Amino acid sequence: MVKRFLSATPRELLSYSGRELLQSIQSSEGRIILVSARVRAANMVDGVANAELAAAFGADLILLDTYDVTAPNIPGWPSKDPAADRPYADVQVPKGAGFTLREIRERIGRPVGVLLGVSDPDHVTELIACYGNIVATPEIAKAAVDAGAHFLSMAGWDAPELYLDAIRGIRAAIGPDPIIEFNRPHGPGLMNYADGSADLMSQEEAMELVRAGADIIGIPAPATFPGWTVEKCAAIAAVVHKADALCSMGVHTSQEGANTQTLEQIALYTKMAGADMHELGDSGYNERNIPPENILAYGVAIRGRRHHYRRMAMSPMR
Repeated sequence: MVKRFLSATPRELLSYSGRELLQSIQSSEGRIILVSARVRAANMVDGVANAELAAAFGADLILLDTYDVTAPNIPGWPSKDPAADRPYADVQVPKGAGFTLREIRERIGRPVGVLLGVSDPDHVTELIACYGNIVATPEIAKAAVDAGAHFLSMAGWDAPELYLDAIRGIRAAIGPDPIIEFNRPHGPGLMNYADGSADLMSQEEAMELVRAGADIIGIPAPATFPGWTVEKCAAIAAVVHKADALCSMGVHTSQEGANTQTLEQIALYTKMAGADMHELGDSGYNERNIPPENILAYGVAIRGRRHHYRRMAMSPMR
């Protein structure tokens, strides 16, 4: 029997299939937090990986941002081969080279996923140069799932057919069980919304993404993007739920590094809008990890100390 995510132990969560994990999230009534932890950056706290830090402060799921499955690393942990850490000895950042997704999830006791970028062919080289080989191809997606990814979080801002085709191709490659999220958390300067001629995501597009094979549709949380009100977010969430998918809402505009009061307000707006899951991005003082105290404040706001402290305290061995 699948338990709601709030009540499940780390080992129970890691044993769930993709479909079971979706059911577990859905039954938790909008009280689940996904946190992005960047790996193409130094660890925030000495001797601790960013994913490890996020889990310690109450993250339910971890998105390994910029994790290259073809050259895996997780800074903060000693590399499996000590020679891989020597080039970074002068800045005291062990690279953590060689750890698979399955090994990472076992250590931190959380389901993990990877970010995949959807890009047109003319910009793939630029994407890889900036973020590693995280291109949303069937081959990379299959390698990530085989290495232990519970979910794939895809993002893109190109022509709609490009990412619809990418979702279809990846779904065919990985099969029906692993979770696919399509996330457009904000515009990063690529969306022309000032004149009202462009929308970040419409209800119609959300429906198309679900039909293409996405299980979760990710949009900005209310108050994190111009014009994104509770009502607008709720309308998109309603059509996503009608299509039997989940809706995630996130703080990804560096606003995740704001003060805790701001995060608490966004958290309640997001729950009011009908989000199944809350996402917190990787920006605090720079792009690597949200300030951990913001995870704590956000989690207490949406589920209270009882549930949040339990997630923080429960051993990965349980």
